[in-house]
Parts: sequence; C-alpha cells; structure tokens
Amino acid sequence: MNVTTSLSSHPLPVSSLRLDIFSQILLSIFTGKYPAGTRLKVQHLAKQYGVSSTPVREAIVELTGIGVVELFPNRGAVVAPFGIPEIREMYHVRRILEVESARCACECSDLKEIEQLLAETRTLQQATRNDQWTVLCSDIDKRTHTAIVNAAGIKRLKAELNRYDRLMHMVRVLLKDSELYLDQILEEHLQVLEALLRREQDVAAAAMARHLQATCERAVEGIFIHGISESENIHS
Repeated sequence: MNVTTSLSSHPLPVSSLRLDIFSQILLSIFTGKYPAGTRLKVQHLAKQYGVSSTPVREAIVELTGIGVVELFPNRGAVVAPFGIPEIREMYHVRRILEVESARCACECSDLKEIEQLLAETRTLQQATRNDQWTVLCSDIDKRTHTAIVNAAGIKRLKAELNRYDRLMHMVRVLLKDSELYLDQILEEHLQVLEALLRREQDVAAAAMARHLQATCERAVEGIFIHGISESENIHS
C-alpha cells in the first residue's frame, strides 16, 4: 500500500486539519518526497492540501518544535536532514524522558493499571499469533507507555513526550515487517512492568533504557535497511 496515498486521498476533517497537515508533511519528509533543504512554502502547501494557510503554519511550527524543520531568516521553513543519525537522536531524547518516567512511576501510589497491563502482556505472550494478535500488541504497546508516563505524574514530562508521539507514530507507520519484533517488544515491556510493580527504580529505568535502545535499532533496521534507505534524498 502506498502510505502517502492512504493519508492524502480523503478530504481533511476540519476538526483535525493541523494534525492531518502535520502528519502528511512529516510523512513526505520521512519518505524523501521533501528532501533536506526543501523550502516549505505555506501558500503552496495550503493550495496543495486544499486548506487555508493557518493550519499549515501551525503544522510547520509543530514540525520545527520536534526538529524536522528549521526556520531561517529570509528563507522561512526548510526541511532538516533526516537519516540514521537523526533517528538515533530522536530516540535518545525519548529514552532520557521515558527512563525518568519509569523511575518516577515506581513512586506512584496506585499501580492498578500497570498490574492490568502486566496481566494482558502475559496473556498475549501465550496467545495465538494472527492478525488480531498483531492489532492487540500494537494497542498494548501504546497503552503501556502512556500508563507509565501517567503514573510518573509529572505534567511537563508528559507534555514533552506528547510532542514526540506523532513522530514515533510515523516511524511505526514506515517500519517494515514490524510484526517480526512483537514478541521481543512484549518481553521488554514485561521486564519494565515487573520492575515497576516491585518498585525497583534502577531496575525499571534500566529495563526501559534497554527497551528504547532496542526500539531505536529496530527503527533503523526497518526503515533504512529494509525500508526507505534506497531513497538517497532521505540522507541529504
């Protein structure tokens, strides 16, 4: 399936214009349609997507905030380089934030959601591998990270991680053969959740660090080695 077509072939809902424009521009950057150095002209993009200039400007501001677009005097918004070093840097930032989340979550007074996720993870490890299992694994992946951040109880930490959510989602969209990694991801989650319930901060932090380092390497392999690495523009 052509991912670009799947995202852009339907009218953009008014209620989520900024998010839709953000996602489409980000996808175009990741796939090399907008290589490094490309100027993102607001009026041109607004015409292309059939929207006003406001959601385009808002999307560009958000893209600048996560480092995939840079603003220059007299040039405006320009696509930043995107390649393996940038992916590693993105995951490095995420790892710092989520390791701290894991530490703080150990001090949460109510870990019932973590207990539930641990039970669901163990059930999935024993379940039949099929399409439904893949969907459930994807769902629990997102819920596990969200629950840990919520348990940490630090609003600013949560806000920073939320800025990277759509970026990480686009990585997952582009990740080739992601189902091959699901058993490994479940086991990594299990180690984090068990440490949280034992309230072992150092163990939980180390398990989260290992998980996100492994996730980074899976992204590099899936996107650049098996996926979109054939496009030279993506490394410009």
